[in-house]
Amino acid sequence: MSRLWNFTSGLFKSEIREFQVMFWSFIFPLILYFILTSVFGSFYGSDTQGVSFRVGIVREENLAGFGKIIDEVIEGISSESGPFVKQEYGSIDDALDDLREGRQDIVLVIPAGTNAKMTSALALKMGEVPLRVHYISGKESSSIASSIIEEVINEVNLEIERRGEGEFLDIVTETRVISAIEEKPFDYKEYIFPGVALMMILSVALFNSPIGLIQYRVSGVNKKLYTTPLRSLEYFAGHFFKLIITMLISLLLLYLVATFVYRVGGSIFDIRFILTLLFSMIVTVSFGLMIASFSKKLSTVTVLGQSLYQIMMFLGGLYFPVFDLPWGLRWLVYALPTTYLVELSRRVMGYQFAPLSVGWLIAVPLIWTTFSLVVFAVNFKKVMGYE
Repeated sequence: MSRLWNFTSGLFKSEIREFQVMFWSFIFPLILYFILTSVFGSFYGSDTQGVSFRVGIVREENLAGFGKIIDEVIEGISSESGPFVKQEYGSIDDALDDLREGRQDIVLVIPAGTNAKMTSALALKMGEVPLRVHYISGKESSSIASSIIEEVINEVNLEIERRGEGEFLDIVTETRVISAIEEKPFDYKEYIFPGVALMMILSVALFNSPIGLIQYRVSGVNKKLYTTPLRSLEYFAGHFFKLIITMLISLLLLYLVATFVYRVGGSIFDIRFILTLLFSMIVTVSFGLMIASFSKKLSTVTVLGQSLYQIMMFLGGLYFPVFDLPWGLRWLVYALPTTYLVELSRRVMGYQFAPLSVGWLIAVPLIWTTFSLVVFAVNFKKVMGYE
């Protein structure tokens, strides 16, 4: 055990003497976290919305006659140039559940009996034809969408009067306030934390690990180790522990900055969150070993590591959601292990961006880990310089 510890300690001390290792492993993650939170932190709030509003439509009966104008208007406001994105529901309960959970901004209900009330109002020249609008009180996007719908219905009345040559219908909106399900407020400083942490883990796993292995082989260090009692298992155990120690020190610094500078707390100290980071370390280190097994020269491992680092970082969803990308790129998103690792960490924090179950978030990285270790085992002699 003492021999393993001495070897690990020697590897670690040798590595951190290099300024580039110190910078990319310990300093750069802190700079990146500072830049991202400073630039983008104020752009995000608990109620961030795009330009369009989401409306759920529930038809308790199909409209006829002048009611077709309502259908035309609904299609118009939910077209490409309209302010709404429409989704039809067969059940009011399903629509209201989505409204409460934030998947819709408002729900417009065309009640049963609307056609009869329109016919009666036209014949008697009196009476209102109510449509129900459900919205979330206190949610800005929901209140704005409700006001827009009211104005749209006023325009429907004017259009009916124009087409009916003086016939007037008083279609009104009855607003119903719905209580939203309490959601975790969005905090960008918290959201970006696992992304920066995984970026740091990636840089150690894809650069420090394979470059170190190739450098030891090319410089003849491995040949000198052949003459010592050190076994192969001890060699790689020392290499693995050196990487984990580097990652943990960098992670500790990131935790200190997040906690004392940006006041991030709570979920990042959850034991489940910490376990997801440890899981990410194991997966990415195995990936780095596979890279080393494909490379004969330092230049090759540097180019390969840098290319995979950029792809896994930006298409893996570390800094922004990636599941709305075109399918030409989205297939790669689903193939990368970082997509699942960062989503798993954020899922523990209470955020969900990927349409994936927790089982897949664990299974796919495990598949990559197994595959990487098998490839490395097959190429073990080449990595060590035995052949």
